[in-house]
Amino acid sequence: MNWPKKKEFAFTIIDDTDNSNINNIKPIYDYLTSKNIKTTKTVWIYPSRDRYTGQTLQNNNYYKFIKLLKSDGFDIQLHNVGSGNFSRTEIIKGLDEFKQKLGKYPNMHINHCSNADNLYWGHKRFGMILRKTMQIIEGSKKRFYGDEINSNYFWGDVAKEKIKFIRNRVFNGINTLKYDPKMPFREKRKIFSNYWFSSSDGHNLKQFNNLVTKSNIDKLKREKGLCIVYTHFASDFVDHQGKLDEIFKENINYLSKQNGWFVPANEILEYLLSQKKKDYVSSSYINKLDLRWLIDKIKKK
Repeated sequence: MNWPKKKEFAFTIIDDTDNSNINNIKPIYDYLTSKNIKTTKTVWIYPSRDRYTGQTLQNNNYYKFIKLLKSDGFDIQLHNVGSGNFSRTEIIKGLDEFKQKLGKYPNMHINHCSNADNLYWGHKRFGMILRKTMQIIEGSKKRFYGDEINSNYFWGDVAKEKIKFIRNRVFNGINTLKYDPKMPFREKRKIFSNYWFSSSDGHNLKQFNNLVTKSNIDKLKREKGLCIVYTHFASDFVDHQGKLDEIFKENINYLSKQNGWFVPANEILEYLLSQKKKDYVSSSYINKLDLRWLIDKIKKK
């Protein structure tokens, strides 16, 4: 891939807002700012209704912090309107509040693990082969209704209008584009969505540090690749004394000295779209992605 401004590779991070507050994420964003690495921060509009904690846009100090991140060049996007189940009416109201507070509607959405209002989640994430298998495993344990018209949780039409990119699969390797070379793409079956993309797994501090190493950064550079790390900055990156992890700092410092394109995920995905001739992918491509995802899942366990 040829990247803008003669950059050798592209790297970005999407920070899942689970359990995050100013104290446990601000040192990270201060450090990223100092290294001129701009990334994506997801937010909730409403307070949590389940076991997850974390500040939301209803908290005035947190809202001011998010606005400051936005003004510093970080991209603010959606992780559902909150943690828990939210009705169509609440989702529409939440999206309007997002726009009122941050100046635009979100155009990227990340499904939160257990929300009933998730879009094409659970077994519906996958192609036909894995979808049928996962449906049997899932049974009636989990159901996701954001794309089901007759549900009180339906908001698929709103997502189709406002949300351009939705994240799906997560892979173990540093070069996300090597796993999913056709992203972002459309799926004909998923009529209430636009473009889907993949990411690389940096779920918590340990996994992030195992992924974003100097050797892996060098590998990404050699392959002229793209890494979209999906992580939870609230997961121990900052200790109880407010100190940022030293290994994280060391690897990010090394990364920042390379000739990489360090912009938010939305900007990278828009660039990838501009290089594409076809939007839709075949069912066989989806099945191959699913197989890669499953293999990585097994390896991780």
